[in-house]
Amino acid sequence: MLTVRELWELIDQRVGPLTPRTLTLTETVGCRLAEAVVADTDLPAFHRSSIDGFAVRAGSGPGIYRLAGEIRPGMPACGPVEEGSAVRIFTGTALSDGLELVMVEDAEVRDGEVLLHKASEAGLIRRRASQARAGDVLIAAGSEITPGAVALLATVGKACPLVIPRPTVAHLSTGGELVDVDREPPPGFIRDSNSSLLKAMIREAGAERVFHRRVSEDIDEAVSALEGLAADVLLISGGASVGAYDGTAEILRRLGFTIHSSRVRSRPGKPLIFATREGRVAFGLPGNPLSHFVCFHLFVRRALDRLAGRPPKTLVEVYPDEMPEPDPRETWWPARVRAEGGMLRARPLPWTDSSDLTGLPPANALLRVGTEKTNALSEVLIFGTLES
Repeated sequence: MLTVRELWELIDQRVGPLTPRTLTLTETVGCRLAEAVVADTDLPAFHRSSIDGFAVRAGSGPGIYRLAGEIRPGMPACGPVEEGSAVRIFTGTALSDGLELVMVEDAEVRDGEVLLHKASEAGLIRRRASQARAGDVLIAAGSEITPGAVALLATVGKACPLVIPRPTVAHLSTGGELVDVDREPPPGFIRDSNSSLLKAMIREAGAERVFHRRVSEDIDEAVSALEGLAADVLLISGGASVGAYDGTAEILRRLGFTIHSSRVRSRPGKPLIFATREGRVAFGLPGNPLSHFVCFHLFVRRALDRLAGRPPKTLVEVYPDEMPEPDPRETWWPARVRAEGGMLRARPLPWTDSSDLTGLPPANALLRVGTEKTNALSEVLIFGTLES
């Protein structure tokens, strides 16, 4: 049976970034660039005005000037301007060398003339190449594409950048006792919370669920439902243990997956299956929802991050408000981490068993509880927004 860290190492060895492909800009937010993005021209590509106002020859001062027309954005550059003349310009107007600008608030127009009340101010012209020069690297390969990055990509004409795409996920939920969440469960049945939980966590992880189906424990039915699927990751809920109706391992074998691990020394979530097939990844998740929650953040999220070209999340040290009692297995306890007094503090959240979801809503981390009692610093795996 592998430890959590040993299974992390195994995932890192077996799972790597997806093959890059080009996507449209609107599809790339959250993806990682597969190549550096360089400026295709100087930024700005020409001198341009940052204000509405008037352009005069450099060195001109306050006074009365002849109004010699106007130049709007999208027209040829303004200039040169004759001595004693002024040209009306607007924000974004292209400018030639040798000009200065006066803001419209500092001028008056009178019968074809312009009275400039003050001299030009510095900084009113956005100079060519003041932001970047053609060929400069603007965004490094491996960077995450944010909305701000989308705007910069559009500025340099990268309509379809080469990126590592979002992983796609297929989910099969097994269990004859499950009913839809909008149904009243008959005696002996329960609502299917795992499917909703996984869909939410998959989205939060920046991946895309492309298939979902719920089946009974029949292995043939499960294999038939999954044959031909091309998702990057396959998640099977339930059936990962060794009971008479636990058939996830056999389902994966029939689908051509190689099973690398079937148990992990972790609480909750011991019966966890990790398998691969020709670059695709599969996990068999234990059926209880808290085990789903913990195993997803410990292991599935790590595989999704590696497929997406992101560095996996790392453990950080915290001061726990209290430490739960240890167990013979390493426990990963749902917790709420907050920044307080220049340090991170963790509050363990209540749970009674691996089916108990009542304490999960505020969870933003998993607190590592070792096998021996300690009051020292502990470690957490943070996956949510920190409380401050």
